Amino acid sequence: MTRHNGELYVGERKLSELAKTYQTPLYVYDETGILDKIRIFETFFTSQKFACEVIYASKAFLAPRLCHILNDHRFGIDAVSAGDLHLIEKSGFDPHRIVLHGNNKSDEELELGVAMGVEYLVVDNYPELIKLKHLSETKKTVVHTLFRVNPGINAHTHAYIETALLSSKFGESIYDGAMMEKISKTYQESPYLVLDGFHAHIGSQINNPNSFTKEAKTMMAFIRKFQDAQPIPIRVLNLGGGFGIKYLDDDQEINLENMLGKTVKTVESLCKKYEIKLEKLLIEPGRSLVGDSGFTLYRCGGNKQTVGGKNYLFIDGGMADNIRPALYQAKYTVEIANRADSTIKKDTKIYDVVGKCCESGDIIAKDIPIPEAQDGDTVVVYSTGAYCYSMSMNYNGLVRGAVIFVNGKDAFIAINRESYDHLIETCHF
Repeated sequence: MTRHNGELYVGERKLSELAKTYQTPLYVYDETGILDKIRIFETFFTSQKFACEVIYASKAFLAPRLCHILNDHRFGIDAVSAGDLHLIEKSGFDPHRIVLHGNNKSDEELELGVAMGVEYLVVDNYPELIKLKHLSETKKTVVHTLFRVNPGINAHTHAYIETALLSSKFGESIYDGAMMEKISKTYQESPYLVLDGFHAHIGSQINNPNSFTKEAKTMMAFIRKFQDAQPIPIRVLNLGGGFGIKYLDDDQEINLENMLGKTVKTVESLCKKYEIKLEKLLIEPGRSLVGDSGFTLYRCGGNKQTVGGKNYLFIDGGMADNIRPALYQAKYTVEIANRADSTIKKDTKIYDVVGKCCESGDIIAKDIPIPEAQDGDTVVVYSTGAYCYSMSMNYNGLVRGAVIFVNGKDAFIAINRESYDHLIETCHF
């Protein structure tokens, strides 16, 4: 992002002009930023002891153009539904680099994953393992799996995105020895199921690198204990993702380079300590790969001051295109893209940036210092590249905005803006 004559630019494109050309709300991705993040993972997530594989967590954001970029760099991608699998397959992505997740996969999703030949099917729980055993025997198809376990690590993040407490709905506890024995026995009895390794994920938006070091140590100790008790060699460890990004100036941003290198070195040393012949280490970045390369543009519809002195800046979107503030109390940095000259900062007011949905909780950002807003201004909300479009909806009859990728002077439509006909195409009249 650069500034020229009071205007914000991404690459060589003026944000206010992008807003006019593609309409608002508009999701914009800086493709150069995504490629820079890819290079960080390629450079620092590597080992001479075992293979390192990056699996993009597609729930953060999914579109064919992003699939093409990831495929070109031989990254993997995860899917959590039949819909994900369908889109990824249609994009031409290599199915042998897909990892299928989900805590309650339908028969359709399991069958589709097996038929596509995904790299790993992550089994979330024992009942699902039994279901998959019957499916593999019916299809007479070998299925490579990772089993999701819960390491019981407090990641110190928002409760809704913390996934490894012992009360979590995800996985089976590593401390349940009887369950581990049942799991092992089921694999041993199956001629088609292969337990390649284990998967764990401790949560999202984690800024402390020590959380991932602790996860690696806990999982490697568990693998040693499991192999001592069960005659199944563990070759693969998937540590999940959850690497945090900055949303506000004073947020702590995880140092990806250091975290990745430290994690690899930790696993390497523990392989030697525990005599584990690990062949592959996986991680699943989502937000950290696309989150801070994406932002949302809105049109200001005016402002008002209440009798109590509260200033509101109205935008032509809101919780329908960004549910995170209402759901997680997420916070964002906001600017006026067409009046970004630092000399006017003395004229700022404190605003709540609010949407047009009929909800008092439709607030994108609270108590934000912004130059006095005017009708027609282009409002930019930063770091919306993850969990915004993917969680968007048609509440109040609002249509989803377009998604574009910008690279230098070029802009590409990744997802079209919805029309009003989209709202009725599944309806019967």
